[in-house]
Amino acid sequence: MTDSIFQIQNLSFAYHRQVIYGQANLTLTDPGVYGLIGPNGSGKSTLFNLITRLLRPAKGTISLDGTVLTPARVFASVAYAQDSSVLYPYLTGRDHLRFVAKQHGVARERIKLLSDELEVTDFIDRRVARLSLGQKQRLLIALALLPESRLLLMDEPLNGLDPDSVIIIRDLLEAFKTSDQIVIVSSHNLDELDKVTDRLIFKVDHGLSLETVAEGAEARYAKLYRHPRKKLVHHA
Repeated sequence: MTDSIFQIQNLSFAYHRQVIYGQANLTLTDPGVYGLIGPNGSGKSTLFNLITRLLRPAKGTISLDGTVLTPARVFASVAYAQDSSVLYPYLTGRDHLRFVAKQHGVARERIKLLSDELEVTDFIDRRVARLSLGQKQRLLIALALLPESRLLLMDEPLNGLDPDSVIIIRDLLEAFKTSDQIVIVSSHNLDELDKVTDRLIFKVDHGLSLETVAEGAEARYAKLYRHPRKKLVHHA
């Protein structure tokens, strides 16, 4: 039996008495890219916040390489690319990158490497307030990649991007398919997810279901979440 890299056991969490997760379980035994899929408001971002200890579960454990994730372990081994609200509008991209690099003891040469790879060099010295959505997303991903963490969480990295940014992030995810890291990507852009992985984690009811999907993410989504619409009856 293959040892798990990442495991969620009996996870329970409620928000304002509404159960989001109830005895949820998930085991990932292989590195690479996984998609996290579910309807709006189903708890995808909540799951990322639970993994990174920004939220505390009522019950259950979350482990990485056999060790329960504590705040210190999260800092050392988990990277989280959130939405642009975590950026400081009055600071430049370089300010953000240097701060994160310093906190994690990362050499400044890696800032240049990632800046070139994600094509942020042209705007790295602009204040965040002046960046487009696609530029902010690329900066967020560069920040998450700096520490070379074992587990990388990406929350809607493809949301509302221009075509150039979509291609850059898609190529990045393709590269992760052969890395020894686990990357979990939540996205509503199911076509793009299909291009980088067929290993999908579905939020179903109060639990999580891992599937290898050959039929495509959109088709599987429709079967899990979409209800047949009633046909309109027209009377003469």
